[in-house]
Amino acid sequence: MKLINYLLIALVFVSSCKEDTEPTPSFAKDYGAGIYITTENGVNFYKNGVLSSNIFQSVNDIELSNVNEIKFQGTKAFIATEKRLFSVNVETFEIKGEVDGFMNLVDFDFVDMGRIFAVDKDDSKVKVVDIDRMEITSDVETGESTKPVFIVSKSFRSFIMNGGSVADSLKDSTIVAIDSKDELVPFANMMGSLHVGDNPNSAVNISGLKVLCKGIYDEDNLPSNTFSSLSRIDPWDMELDWNVSLGGIYNANNLISEDDGNTYYFTAENGVYSMSNFGTGILLLPLGRVSDVLCFQDEEYSIYDPADSTTTYFNRDVLYINDAENSKNTIYKYNLDIGAYIDTIVVDSPVKDIAFY
Repeated sequence: MKLINYLLIALVFVSSCKEDTEPTPSFAKDYGAGIYITTENGVNFYKNGVLSSNIFQSVNDIELSNVNEIKFQGTKAFIATEKRLFSVNVETFEIKGEVDGFMNLVDFDFVDMGRIFAVDKDDSKVKVVDIDRMEITSDVETGESTKPVFIVSKSFRSFIMNGGSVADSLKDSTIVAIDSKDELVPFANMMGSLHVGDNPNSAVNISGLKVLCKGIYDEDNLPSNTFSSLSRIDPWDMELDWNVSLGGIYNANNLISEDDGNTYYFTAENGVYSMSNFGTGILLLPLGRVSDVLCFQDEEYSIYDPADSTTTYFNRDVLYINDAENSKNTIYKYNLDIGAYIDTIVVDSPVKDIAFY
């Protein structure tokens, strides 16, 4: 009996020593609310005029490459690279999970029952990721060699844009609908496809689904070129309401909307444009730059009056762009209300995505 007691005491002593030598890592809450900028080399964080570079690598000692996108759900951030999808705590950026099995992960969206629909462009599939387990559980084909590039979801239905390629012989003109549940039963069922304009690549789903199609712009075969266009789709009946040509505009991309859904913005071959949600009132903005990144923000700012020690708060509409021709590493902040640039952010490699948390 004494021997057993001695052994128990020794076991407790050894266990306590092991705990002392292997402390639980502690991560500082340095992030959270702010601007997140993904680049070819990693993720950057910007707040109050201060840029923190490659924060994922700094926290986790894991180098990222070909980072395409970042999105948020609750207290987690999800980062899409070409081959993997990572989840991290948004305040500490400590890695919480990782999924591989992608050929070229270009976009993703959160759907019902704790899942993600992840768009794998080079595999022509939407892959279903269980968020808790961080693993691929199934996939849905979007069509042979369709090159899906974008996803937008609302309620139980997601729409995927099949972006096609530049040459006329490789163009696509379809979007695909995938439902994520039936009442309380989770699934990922193809609901059909619909023809829109040439090479759809982005969409806004506010007061109806509007799809931007970039058309064809092939410098080696100019006669095959087609203008960009905007399509309106009834998302529940899966019918094309209309398609309007954006005459004279090629390579339209990155469709975004103001919060009320009335004014749209998009990038194109020769600059950044605004238009109504009906594809009318098209205006080339006087930015003086061609961009391949575009982000809108209804931003609150304040002005302090030292005379009476009061602070007054205002709102302004802001676009964030880069300079795709001369400085892909630089983000320019453009105030739409006064028509002027008000800030710049310089990162260490070409910008891929800008998101706010």
